[in-house]
Amino acid sequence: MRSIRNITVSMNRLVVIGGIRWIGSNAMLVFITISFLFAAPSIAQMVDADFEVDIVAARSDDGLGRPKVDIYTRVPVTQMSFVRSATGFTAGYDITLDAIEWDEEDRLRNLVQSRIWSATVTANAFQETQTESRFDVTTQTLAIDPGKYLFEFEVADRNSNRTYVRSVPVTVRPMSGAVALSDITMVESYDEADFSIVPRVDARVGSDEAGFQAFYEMYVDGERQLMVTRTVRPSRMDGMDAIPRRTTVEGEEMEPTVEIVEQEQITVSTATSQFIVTVPMEDLKVGAHILEVSISDPVSGIVYAKAERPFMVEWNGLASHIENLDDAIAQLEYIAEARDLNFIREAPNEAERIKRFETFWDKRDPTPGTVRNERMEAYYYRINAANRDYGVSILDGWKTDRGYVLVRFGEPDHIRRKPHSFDYEPYEIWTFERIGRQFIFVDKTGFGDYELLFNVWDERTRLY
Repeated sequence: MRSIRNITVSMNRLVVIGGIRWIGSNAMLVFITISFLFAAPSIAQMVDADFEVDIVAARSDDGLGRPKVDIYTRVPVTQMSFVRSATGFTAGYDITLDAIEWDEEDRLRNLVQSRIWSATVTANAFQETQTESRFDVTTQTLAIDPGKYLFEFEVADRNSNRTYVRSVPVTVRPMSGAVALSDITMVESYDEADFSIVPRVDARVGSDEAGFQAFYEMYVDGERQLMVTRTVRPSRMDGMDAIPRRTTVEGEEMEPTVEIVEQEQITVSTATSQFIVTVPMEDLKVGAHILEVSISDPVSGIVYAKAERPFMVEWNGLASHIENLDDAIAQLEYIAEARDLNFIREAPNEAERIKRFETFWDKRDPTPGTVRNERMEAYYYRINAANRDYGVSILDGWKTDRGYVLVRFGEPDHIRRKPHSFDYEPYEIWTFERIGRQFIFVDKTGFGDYELLFNVWDERTRLY
């Protein structure tokens, strides 16, 4: 176990309000990560890999209110190569980070910082090097000015000479105001007994979890009464950015759907206070979301600072679909050719059928050689969401028109809903700005069976 970071947390005040747990500041909270074992293929080349990176900005301890960033990397066991050693098996890797300035016109400018650090891991048995659920976590801290940057990472395996790369856009907010807020850290686990936190580097939450915890710091220049508001909104992912989805009802534009909102008025007297909040999961759908924490004046409503954290809720029902292979194969209807479906179904035995099904998805894996097949996961997440939200009578949701569009294109950017009236049948308009399409669904029966007005590839569905 490694101690990542020491911070002070008050344990003399612990309040639970609607799923939020607030902790003020005095006792010691220590970030601790457990270093796990890792391994990788031995091909010497540079490739994109599924190692995870999390970058969290906070106020530095220099007394000047300047920001710093804590950098967490999480490398899967299966990404690095082990060799036999006197103590069992040993693997090692080096991480190189280049922080490049990004100007207001979105042009890369100067290299502002570079850093290299190393990690070595040992295993007692070879089996320990093949465990897909284990990771090695490292941390670094950089002092850096507010602004936009591109952080470029290289993870180089010392045994195989294979190098993995990843680029992450980073925006560092000013931390020097009279009231300021750090970025939000998602928490994998928190131990109240020894005040230890394991960060959730990948920002993914399973749909079967009751909730997850998040951590942030608040900075003030003296005692203040403040209103703290926490909201969770659904979003869509556009590259690295999370963009809130919007809905209109009766033709009126509404704020992005708010799935969770909590507020509390607090008194803060210390220069730096730490808070842990628990976000309940029962109202969150599978997909992308944004957790926002804002600090405002309780009288005037003026917002002093706010921080946002994108995260992903992933459906944990994928295994049940694969176990029911008939359903999983039938649900390939929207992306598979008839010959592909027939080839899978006509396998001579169950083992061969499973193999053909897996081969179908392996050919469509956007990150071959990694543990996850993101396209397969996204497809069956959408199938599950369609079944949950759009099922009608005895018809599964994925077979309805709205389910078909959801599975094919994902969540819409905007939804306009018109309920029943004497003049119109109920209808919904789904807008997909990213593909330039708009789909209209009409409930002609009045029983919630919304039919697509035009075929998805009809010219009348084009936005421009």
